[in-house]
Amino acid sequence: MPCLKILTNVSKPNIPKDFVSKIIPILVEGVKKDPQVFLCAVEGDCQLSIEGNSTLPGVIASLESIGNLGPDENKQIIKLLTPFIEKELGVPPNRFFLTFYDLKSYNVARGGVTIDTLNE
Repeated sequence: MPCLKILTNVSKPNIPKDFVSKIIPILVEGVKKDPQVFLCAVEGDCQLSIEGNSTLPGVIASLESIGNLGPDENKQIIKLLTPFIEKELGVPPNRFFLTFYDLKSYNVARGGVTIDTLNE
């Protein structure tokens, strides 16, 4: 269950209503998992600072996944996400910060059980 969390100082009315539905196919292409397993949350109107500036549009995001992340995969994912974030939110590449977390299945749970339990 890959999960993309986005915090941005872009105001909520300026975040397209279909933002999440448009970013999922990009995540599918980059992370190589089925669309129905993705989670995505976007929070606008956040107070944030990037390079000491809190007034220019910016995004701080994290992408978590059990597998399918790594040095080569992450390079491809960021190449796919950066132009999308710039187009949809008006955030230039130098104001988009993304961290990747390759999780173990025992550190992720859904429905009251860990993913490794579901895979037994």
